[in-house]
Amino acid sequence: MASIVLNLPQRLKNAAEQRAAAGGYGSVDNYIASLIEADDLGPISDELEAELLKRLDSGPSVELTREVLDDIKRRARKQRGAA
Repeated sequence: MASIVLNLPQRLKNAAEQRAAAGGYGSVDNYIASLIEADDLGPISDELEAELLKRLDSGPSVELTREVLDDIKRRARKQRGAA
């Protein structure tokens, strides 16, 4: 894994620490990495948004856990790479 040094003003460092803790991230590093990954995925297409909305009413719900969200992100990245 590569390293990066990031210098932040104290208020941003505090905000990052609070959001990382509130979001259940193991560290600020993991929180920032998830922001970069989300940015890398780009905007949701109209087709994907329509499919997501359709699925909301398609049956019983599933608890959205960190593992489920990570799996969704992994599959989205894989599908994006195949396109």
